[in-house]
Amino acid sequence: MLTPTQQQSRTNQQITSPKENTFPCSFQRGSGSTPPARSLFQTILTVTVGEENRKFSVHREALCAVSPFFAAALNPRYDFKESRSSTFDLPNARPIDFEYFVQWLYRRHLDHEEVAAPHPAYFRLIKLWILADELQVEGCKNDIIDFMATIADRTNSVPTPDDTVTIFGPNGVREGCGLRGMVVDLFAWKKTDHLVERHEDSWDETFLRLLVARLKRMNGNEREYAPWRSLKTRCRLYHEHNDQSCCGEGERPKC
Repeated sequence: MLTPTQQQSRTNQQITSPKENTFPCSFQRGSGSTPPARSLFQTILTVTVGEENRKFSVHREALCAVSPFFAAALNPRYDFKESRSSTFDLPNARPIDFEYFVQWLYRRHLDHEEVAAPHPAYFRLIKLWILADELQVEGCKNDIIDFMATIADRTNSVPTPDDTVTIFGPNGVREGCGLRGMVVDLFAWKKTDHLVERHEDSWDETFLRLLVARLKRMNGNEREYAPWRSLKTRCRLYHEHNDQSCCGEGERPKC
C-alpha cells in the first residue's frame, strides 16, 4: 500500500486535469461549488489506520469533498484499486490523529480535552495538521491555525520545545507553510524571552534561527499588533487555499 505522499505522486502523474472531480476544502453551503450536504453521506468506506490496523467507518463522499487526495484515489476514472473497493489503508498514519480528523470532518470543530487544558497540548493540533497536510485537507489545516491562535491568547501560552522539534526538525512540516510562520510569530510577539532562555528542554535549532531572524526584521510599527489576531492577516499569512476556496463563509476574506 502506498503512503499518502506516494499515492498523490502517482495520482499527479496520471491526472490530466487535477481540479476535475475534486471539491473545495470546506463546505460552502448554497454556493453551488460543492455537493449538497445530503449527498455526502451515502457510501461507507472502511479506512484502516496505522500498524494497529484500527478501522474507521467514514462516508466516502464526505472524504472526497474535503480531500483532493481521497477524491483522486477513490475516483474510478483513474483505476486505482482503492476506487473499486470499500476499504482504504493509511498504514503510516496514527489512529489517534485520524480519529481527531474524523471529529473535524463530521462536526467541524477541534474541541479536545487535552487542548482545552490550562496548559494546552499543542502537539495534538500539530499532529493533526501534519495528517491534514498529507491528505490535502486545507479546510482542516486552516481551522487548526485559527484554533491555535485562539487558545494561544486565551491561555497566554505557546508550543513547547518538543513541539518546535516536531514542526521544524528534520522530519518536521514542509518549509514555507503557515504553521511554521505562525509559531514563530507567537514567540516573537508574546513575552517568551525567559521561557526560551530558561526552559530545561532544548528548542529546535532551526526554530531558534527563524525566531532571531523574525525579531531582527520587526520594526516599531509591527510590534504594536500581533498578526494572528486579525482574521484578514491570519488568512493572508498562515492559511493555505486552492484557487476555488476561501477562508469560510459569509464575510471572511479570501487569501
